[in-house]
Amino acid sequence: MMEIITADLARGVLLVGKGINFIRYCLLNKDWEVFENAPTEGGMVVDSKIGANGGYNLVTLMDVGGNDDNCQCLLTLHNAVAAASARIHNHILDSLNQQHHLICHLKALKNFLLLGQGDFVTSFVESLNKEFRGRTSTAGIYTHTLSGVLEMALRTTNARFLPQYVLRNLGVRLMIDHNDPDRYWMGPPPKKNDDDDNDIIPWDDDESSIKDPWDYVCLEYNIDSPLDAVVHNSAMETYHQMFLFLFRLKRIEWTMNNSWRQSTELNHAILIENKAGGIEAPNVRAAAEKSSFLLRRIATIRQTMLHFIS
Repeated sequence: MMEIITADLARGVLLVGKGINFIRYCLLNKDWEVFENAPTEGGMVVDSKIGANGGYNLVTLMDVGGNDDNCQCLLTLHNAVAAASARIHNHILDSLNQQHHLICHLKALKNFLLLGQGDFVTSFVESLNKEFRGRTSTAGIYTHTLSGVLEMALRTTNARFLPQYVLRNLGVRLMIDHNDPDRYWMGPPPKKNDDDDNDIIPWDDDESSIKDPWDYVCLEYNIDSPLDAVVHNSAMETYHQMFLFLFRLKRIEWTMNNSWRQSTELNHAILIENKAGGIEAPNVRAAAEKSSFLLRRIATIRQTMLHFIS
């Protein structure tokens, strides 16, 4: 038997079994059959696409033609397993792509959690800035408030044209649970050095380091069955960590761009005041020169920071 069932053949049979189980219990296609025609009595496979001579008898270990040559029967068995594996995998891929929209959901993960949808991300950050302006804590900020901000960002950008099966999976949450591992955007705290004690050492955050509401915002994208077999929980944890890191970079970039707008307004105000003249014209001119010099230095530093985070 070991001469017939090699390691490669056993691995192929195992993959066939896993594929059938996934189709029937995850894709819920319980009536789907591996072969186009149902097997006949005695375990004979009669699908014309499987086997060198039209099929393989799983009971007598011979092909349909009755050939009892060991090499030919073994080749027919390998062909049957390979054909069954190919048909199962094609059915799984077709079902995931056509019925469950796998590619669309993967693109949604890229656009939202990896901040690929630029107009949506900009609108979302601007709306959050209006909501968080002047706040020094998370008091008064609730999940339904963030949901309204998210809904506004979706309605005012090209994201509103996405299919409903994508938009309904998108959500936002406020991470106020200190046991939430996603709160630590650089990873969980280090463990103790003692091998006998694997408890995690909590980070001692002072009051000033935990009051920024931006540190508690996290977009989430719900992946339902059977797509969770592809994008599993550990993959979603990685997506969340990447989002928290990229979102902070995006906030810094937005702050730098906003400082440029403020610097431009200040520079225009200085120029207008300098042109106005009057008794204080010499003092205004001297102050304008110093201010322009400082604004140029600020612009240089801002460009350096933008280049670094880009």
